[in-house]
Amino acid sequence: MRKKISKTLIPKVNFRKFTELSSFKETIGQAPGTLVYTGNKNESEVQVELYSYNKEEIVRVGGKNIDEVKGSKGKGRVDWVNVDGLHNVELINQIGKEYNLNSLVLEDVLHVDQRPKMEDFGDYIFFTIKMFYNNPNGELEFEHVSFVLGKESVISFQERPKDIFDLIRERLTNSYGKIREKGADYLFYRFIDTIIDHYFIVLDKIAEKIELLEDEVMEDPSTKTLQKLQGVRKELIYLRRSIYPLRESINTILKSESSLLSADTERFFMDVYDHTVQVIESLETYRDLQSGIMDLYMNTASNRMNEIMKVLTIMSTIFIPLTFIAGIYGMNFQHMPELGYSWSYPAVWVLMIALVIFMLILFKRKRWL
Repeated sequence: MRKKISKTLIPKVNFRKFTELSSFKETIGQAPGTLVYTGNKNESEVQVELYSYNKEEIVRVGGKNIDEVKGSKGKGRVDWVNVDGLHNVELINQIGKEYNLNSLVLEDVLHVDQRPKMEDFGDYIFFTIKMFYNNPNGELEFEHVSFVLGKESVISFQERPKDIFDLIRERLTNSYGKIREKGADYLFYRFIDTIIDHYFIVLDKIAEKIELLEDEVMEDPSTKTLQKLQGVRKELIYLRRSIYPLRESINTILKSESSLLSADTERFFMDVYDHTVQVIESLETYRDLQSGIMDLYMNTASNRMNEIMKVLTIMSTIFIPLTFIAGIYGMNFQHMPELGYSWSYPAVWVLMIALVIFMLILFKRKRWL
């Protein structure tokens, strides 16, 4: 027997646009390499964070621009430069000049609707991906994240300060695991692996939503149920659009002959590729489940309407001949004692009003209204 789940656990669906293609209007007609941020405009300050480390030591500094942190970089150490906020185009351009990044790379960093991809520029590798997580309200949030892998450095560009890399920061700070013993390519792998592993958490939340919606459709479907189903459908569509190209990007890394990626790290990326395929398969399963629940909702609504029409048809069939007889003979009989009562007229009005109220209450209880 299916366990009954409280409907109050179903999070409110956020109907924010998952496809913001309108943002490309700002780039129409611009020359290739023109830096235009296509995300949501805000006035918050961009934060730059540097972790410079090797097996023996680690240096962590933060600032508002690249000049405040670049002095802490050191030879023989791996540098992770994390940029929180893409709306400061001038700062992104300065970082590009500092690390000799192609203007097309910076353009893809600022275009938040860029599909996941990997490009090898020889001296560095560019990789862009979507980071997904659920906020405390259970709504799906997403963020455009880009990485630049150099010989001894990794640069990450994020739209907002919030991310899912706290465990990596903790391991760097406390020298847990292999991360401090490996090179920049291993740190690059850990970022991508963390994002993809977090996809499973997001999909688990969607599976929970689908299960709750299935119970709601079976027990008490309503227009709100349809809205929630549409919300889950939008989430699945955007996830599919963001995750499907990722398989090709990871496969490009595996086929890459770049000297920036060691053979040991490439073996780790084989595991990432397997996880990506598993995420895609799970995503397709949940899309089929959502589609099936949508069909179930439509069938349930249709059957419910048929039941309502059946009852109303029976009632109409009973009263049609009575109305027909009353229409022919009227109420003009000679022996009708009620006509002589002074309260007959108001009593009829009370009876009619009470009958209307009774019918409305009956229809409401049967959820016909």
